[in-house]
Amino acid sequence: MSYVLRCKIEIGAYIFTSVNNVRIEKSRKTIGDTATITMPARFSDKFLANVLKNGDVVKIELQYQNYPSHVEFQGYISEINPGRPVVIRCEDEMYKLKRKKPETKSFQSVKLKDVLHYLVPECVTQCPDITLSPFYIKKDSSIAFALQKLKDEYGLDVYFRNNTLFAGIPYTDPAIVNTDAVIYNMDLNVKPNPPLTFKVADSVRMKVKAISILPSNQKLETEVGDQDGSVITLHFYNIKTKDELKKQAEEKLKTMKFDGFSGNIVSMGLPYIEHGYTAKIIDNRDANSRSGYYFADAVNTTFGISGFSREVFLGRRAR
Repeated sequence: MSYVLRCKIEIGAYIFTSVNNVRIEKSRKTIGDTATITMPARFSDKFLANVLKNGDVVKIELQYQNYPSHVEFQGYISEINPGRPVVIRCEDEMYKLKRKKPETKSFQSVKLKDVLHYLVPECVTQCPDITLSPFYIKKDSSIAFALQKLKDEYGLDVYFRNNTLFAGIPYTDPAIVNTDAVIYNMDLNVKPNPPLTFKVADSVRMKVKAISILPSNQKLETEVGDQDGSVITLHFYNIKTKDELKKQAEEKLKTMKFDGFSGNIVSMGLPYIEHGYTAKIIDNRDANSRSGYYFADAVNTTFGISGFSREVFLGRRAR
């Protein structure tokens, strides 16, 4: 069976139905998605680098003929390299937020939703009911910088999905939490010899440092796991006793220290997947089946003269 590639790429006032190459990178670990479009330098009788400009709106739709198309990326041109071919780099809504500076403000005890509303009142946001300890927005810092601070200091995932800003606990995005698992069979729809390793839980040395942020702005801390292991810091909210915090940390440790795969796989453009989806890995190459469910932490999509593929980076076990 042959798969015919189709694309529709809107850049500013222009629409393109062919392209040298597109690469789209999306990850729950980064706030912004990016895309790189490589195209011939000339379009009709014009040089692309002369008619496109930074800030032009970009929309990328990709598909196989006779299969559903997906809007793979929406954003803005952030950089144009006027070579032959021309290379166009794009960012999602973070392009604008990097260039906006909010008024300096200091919050004491504040809801996450109120911080987001202050930073991005024009955006649709999705977040849990979390109370933050003091949060300070520095003078002359960008909105993107403030969102990165939320991510770094409170252990939150912060990213855009379909123009909605999600900020919350990893793997709890309501937009995809009930999405059916995407099936990858090592014998059928995965590129041979993926860079995967299968780890046994007992061989993994890991320590979890758990921090609970209380409405009073105080913090509780505890540690569980192997004292000589690599340290992972997890944030919790409104857990008021160390015993309960330790219990929650031990449950999280079980999901990170497991018998299972680590690494990434490469498939065709189908099946469609985004970060946060659950990937079901079927591996019957071993006498003892290594099949299991994993969260997708990142997806890199490539499309063009070399074909259509998705590189899926596996996170922790989902079940």
